[in-house]
Amino acid sequence: MIFKRRSLRREIVLGYSAILMMALFLFAAATYAILRRSLANAGTQSLRQTAAAAERIVIPPGLPRVAVDEELLPPVEGTVEVLRRRTRLATGDILNIVVARTGDVEQHALKSFALIALVLIPVTALLAAVAGRSMADRILMPLNRLVTASREIGIGGLARRVDEPERPAELRELAQAYNGMLERLERAVGALKSFTADASHELRTPLTAIRGTAEVALARDRSADELRGTLEEVLDETGSMLHLVEDLLVLARGDEARGDQHEDVDLATVLRDVQDVGEALATGKPVEVRLDLPASALPVTGDAGALRRLFLNLVSNAVKFTDRGAVTLAARMAPPELPITMEDAAQPAEPVRWVEVTVSDTGSGIAPEDLSRVFDRFYRADAARVAGGTGLGLAIARMVAERHRGTISVESTPGVGSVFTVRLPARAGVPAVSA
Repeated sequence: MIFKRRSLRREIVLGYSAILMMALFLFAAATYAILRRSLANAGTQSLRQTAAAAERIVIPPGLPRVAVDEELLPPVEGTVEVLRRRTRLATGDILNIVVARTGDVEQHALKSFALIALVLIPVTALLAAVAGRSMADRILMPLNRLVTASREIGIGGLARRVDEPERPAELRELAQAYNGMLERLERAVGALKSFTADASHELRTPLTAIRGTAEVALARDRSADELRGTLEEVLDETGSMLHLVEDLLVLARGDEARGDQHEDVDLATVLRDVQDVGEALATGKPVEVRLDLPASALPVTGDAGALRRLFLNLVSNAVKFTDRGAVTLAARMAPPELPITMEDAAQPAEPVRWVEVTVSDTGSGIAPEDLSRVFDRFYRADAARVAGGTGLGLAIARMVAERHRGTISVESTPGVGSVFTVRLPARAGVPAVSA
């Protein structure tokens, strides 16, 4: 047997009707009990008034009464209540008056009320269900439009947005959240398409070179030296392609990362290692790689390997685009700063401590129109294209900095040099000391 799934509309209508019917039944039961008690009290009061009226008729006016006593007697057949009134007169006589009443009127009133309640309660619940369904349809109409739009929106239509109803507020918030999700998906899909296209383009170049080299080598017989030269060209292109693939894997793993390693790292040790590699890269060029560190440690929390890659990318870029002069790595503990927060000002926020590292060079610099895009993936300025590279080094540097809750920025003057600044939060519990 197939059971139809209950819709939200049906749940609302059935729940509302059930609650209303239960409330009406409880109200009717309470009213019935109160009415029954009130009728019983009114009947007793009526007996007393009847006995007193009969007494006034029987006793002559002006005859004093010595004592009056009223007593409810056990009911006889056909009655529900019997009252006896005994009055002692000044003459010594005793007057007994007995009155009784039946419950016909009372029972008729109670039966009429019960009949009316049994008829009106279901009818009221039914009318409420009809009205509730109409109200539910009106309230859920924006939700139905949201469901319809969700079914129609595909991967190629992420630019569409659903209407945001003015009310109810909950559905408006839902529509806003859904539109925000679509916007994030649109950006992610756009970035994925751009990334795929750029990666395909970058991989096509070395693959085309390898294929062309192999075809030329196979076109005619070659000597051993010629074949060796061909293999060296293939090896160079393969090395470039492997470097590109490695950078792509780093970016892909960084995008998918949910939690990085959180270990105590002395950034000074990382920077000394980076300086050694930088000096090796500068071999054969009139370029000096300098290191300026404070006397104290530079404690941060994160992944030492990723941080090493960040600064090594910056230093290798600086060495590559500096023909003569110096590349300087400088680090310091920046003064504490209060975080920008919207929380209650009555609860003071703890100052944030930052480790600030700058990588400056005396190279060719970066053109002003390129500054805003140097951290984009696969973006290479004209000078970078001449020098080679994959265009992913600075993108990886920004990714690592952001994964460590830090920032990276650049300032540059063409013909003078560039300064890259990386700010990372210092490890909690370590006092900030300015260099």
